[in-house]
Amino acid sequence: MLPTDIPFGMQLVQQAGWNQLEADWHRALALHPEGCFLAEQVGGSAAGTVTTCILDGRQPGGRHSGDRQPGAVAWIAMVLVDASMRNQGIGQQLMERAIAHLDGMGIETVRLDATVFGKGLYEKLGFQEEYEVVRMKGVSKMHERLDDEAMPWTPETSVPPVLNLDFRITGTHREAFLHSLLRSNTFYYSMFEDDLAYAGSRKGRNAVQLGPAVASTPEAGRQICDAMLHHFHGLPVFIDIPVPNKAALRWAKANGLEEQRRFIRMYRGKKIDDKPELIWASSGPEKG
Repeated sequence: MLPTDIPFGMQLVQQAGWNQLEADWHRALALHPEGCFLAEQVGGSAAGTVTTCILDGRQPGGRHSGDRQPGAVAWIAMVLVDASMRNQGIGQQLMERAIAHLDGMGIETVRLDATVFGKGLYEKLGFQEEYEVVRMKGVSKMHERLDDEAMPWTPETSVPPVLNLDFRITGTHREAFLHSLLRSNTFYYSMFEDDLAYAGSRKGRNAVQLGPAVASTPEAGRQICDAMLHHFHGLPVFIDIPVPNKAALRWAKANGLEEQRRFIRMYRGKKIDDKPELIWASSGPEKG
């Protein structure tokens, strides 16, 4: 897939009613350009897409398609097929191409967030279920009292303890990915003794996607997510919360957010030792 294919990708997003913008496609291509694929019919008509991203903490420019990366974690996303060409096996072929690419690089763990419609195909291709992620939606509201410890996180701000926290909780080195989001989106972080947390966001077609967000304690999670709601007061928001994080789900409901849909987080290969009970928000189905 090339940058010139992004308009077609946006057509597929609109057909599916998904939340991505062109910026999300550009980010996927920048993070792992050789791992994003376009399906074409005989004759050259575009039919579908799939993206992959390797989250291993190294800068994208230092990665080559021939590198073997044992221990690295990859994500597969944006599996979309044009509505007029569905039920022809194109989605499966795209998935098989993505898996072959990642296997060829020696990736030990591949993950994705599946809809209920895609779960059967992914199981057929060797993926196993981990846990559910609930998308909560609603209108963000301003909080009268906010924790003074919540500070803006910008590309110029170095916060190694927060990056270390993200690795401890997600089991994945995500520094390159997080910095790609920081360049054009709102992030906050807080550090107070052992209470560490951060929360990010990205713009979307239908709503602001809150996340990723992780926190060392429930109180730190509530405070940093309150800061995000305060910042986006009056705007529609989505937040994807792992079901094991009961405190985050209670927080979302207390703030008037309602369940919209569910995803099934799945993996192929080596299972990651993450801590979903401390993940307050996924970044979205594209990168977990």
